[in-house]
Amino acid sequence: MQLFILATAAALLAGAIWRTWAAVRPSQPPPEDEPPALRPEETAAAAERLGEAIDLLREVMDHPQLGGPGSLTVQFPQQLYAGSFPTVTAQFPNINEALYRRAVRRELEQGELVEAGVPERLFGHNPSFSAEGGGVVLVSAEVYGLAPSLEKQLADRRGRSAALTALAEALRQRYPELSVRSFGADLLLSPLREADRG
Repeated sequence: MQLFILATAAALLAGAIWRTWAAVRPSQPPPEDEPPALRPEETAAAAERLGEAIDLLREVMDHPQLGGPGSLTVQFPQQLYAGSFPTVTAQFPNINEALYRRAVRRELEQGELVEAGVPERLFGHNPSFSAEGGGVVLVSAEVYGLAPSLEKQLADRRGRSAALTALAEALRQRYPELSVRSFGADLLLSPLREADRG
């Protein structure tokens, strides 16, 4: 009989503990809302902002001494934090190696670069210059003024794909001579091959 009373008391105690734990345990957070879809005017404004940096970098790539044929990559921050901006990077072989030698030697004084042919407006995008082997130069420019809703969507794993697709289409319309495609979490712009132009 004592064993029965002890078992009943243990069962009641276990039930009370479980009810108390269920009452105080943190509830599951509600699922996050899907980021709102981009409005067409936001996409067009973002393509315009990105296009400012792209155009300036293409001027460097087209320069007979500083440039060479290559590609451009648009990269977006994986997380939003103060001081993080999308960047556009031009990667190209510096045919005459003038810019390559400057980048290797860190001879990147703004006035001298402007005198050599780098567009002065590029310096409003906090450019950085670096060199890879084989005479390849990388010039990166920051992009400012994207809509906060777009930046939020690009920083969200679920919203990023839709935002990249919309931006790629807007940039294709702006640059019909370039191939624009998503590459992972970035956009890659490169000259269309002759076979693709028809």
